[in-house]
Amino acid sequence: MKILPWYILRLHLVPFLIGFGVVTFIFEVDAMFGYLDLVINRGVPVLAVVQLFVLSLGFVVALSVPCAVLVAELMTFGRLSQDNEITALRASGIHIFRVILPSLGVSALLAVGLTLFNNYVYPEANHACASLLADITRMRPTVRLQEGVFITDLPGYNLLVKSVNGRTNEMRGVTIYQMNAGGPPNTILAHSGYLSYTPDGHTAVIELEDGEIHEIQAEAGMPRRYHRLSFRRHTIFIQGAGGMLERSVRDSRGDREKGAQTLLVERAEVLAQYDRSLDQKLATFRSHGVPPRDCQTLAPERAPALRRVALAWAAFTGGGDPLKPVIAAHPELQVDADLWRMERDSLLRRIAALSVEIHKKFALPAACVVFVLIGAPIGMRVKRGGPAVAFVSVGFFLFYYACLVVGETFANRLILPPWFAMWLANLVLGALGLDLTARACDVRLPWHRRSAPRPAPNGTERAPREAAA
Repeated sequence: MKILPWYILRLHLVPFLIGFGVVTFIFEVDAMFGYLDLVINRGVPVLAVVQLFVLSLGFVVALSVPCAVLVAELMTFGRLSQDNEITALRASGIHIFRVILPSLGVSALLAVGLTLFNNYVYPEANHACASLLADITRMRPTVRLQEGVFITDLPGYNLLVKSVNGRTNEMRGVTIYQMNAGGPPNTILAHSGYLSYTPDGHTAVIELEDGEIHEIQAEAGMPRRYHRLSFRRHTIFIQGAGGMLERSVRDSRGDREKGAQTLLVERAEVLAQYDRSLDQKLATFRSHGVPPRDCQTLAPERAPALRRVALAWAAFTGGGDPLKPVIAAHPELQVDADLWRMERDSLLRRIAALSVEIHKKFALPAACVVFVLIGAPIGMRVKRGGPAVAFVSVGFFLFYYACLVVGETFANRLILPPWFAMWLANLVLGALGLDLTARACDVRLPWHRRSAPRPAPNGTERAPREAAA
């Protein structure tokens, strides 16, 4: 029986690679145009753009792997079912769970590997990507050209545009201030313009159309003179505006650039800060004679379970802020209460954001196992053909991705606990997968209804099929 597991796993390989490639391409297809723009229109070295593309694949890989597992399960077990191999295995006395077991084992190993990737490789890749993007921005100021914002990175010039096409560098409503040492700047106004670079990448070229130049000349001992010049086309060469790409060391890190251990340490520090602030406010309120029960309204999440439910229900039914009755009885605490509300909300949101990133690093890998439980029994039913596999794959993955995005938003807004928001999709799909897998394996779970007796060919009643051992 050693042949069967290897045969099952070998059938998974090609569908897994296809699913991984397709999902990765879908996520990156829009970004590819931006990368091409960096090379073609902005003169960024090809090697730097290739590095940026590879480094940006971290989160895409974390999402593509579970989806590729789902595609592989649907296609593999669909093929086994379509070729009647599932029927042959049943007839040979082989339990279906033994057919699914190799996939579960490999998906568990894949989940462990993806967890290590999310905790060690992905944060470093994100950090390197952010650092490289910052270096590219310094090399090419147009990378961060924004409408209605002064660009001061061009040596000797300040640039302001009303609108800009990020792909072609075409600008509308251009205002340029040319700085003069010891004198007022020259003002250049143009209806439109185009920003490019010389082939060596060192000089920026601004080509302006339909504009004016306003200049004030000031000479020693002479009155100032004002000059106004209209032009149809005017070209400005700015030396040193597009120097060579220089790599720098960036020390600061965002939440997605940190591993789980670092996030846990930071979360513990924020919790300690919350505790210190809460203790100070509790001492202040108690010194003004506020009863201990009313002091619990300062931090409803720290109150006993029943009290916490009562406070949440009061807020939900229109009771509003539970601190209002306390402030009404002690108006002198109004300022302290307002400051605490802002500080508490900020600290809780920070704790939630850190918790979301921690749980996400483990919830995404767990989806590999969940999608095996979902994909294997469904694949036996939809067969391997055509649009059914694609439709089921896209449907489940969109549900999972929507739960991930919406859950993160709700967690950051303190509507849902972070652990529940990040694990909700796994819990829902995992329960569904267990049910479908149990039915496929003829295992009767407590909530399954016992099937009615089926008539035997000789007219007698046949006993219902019992659960397989």
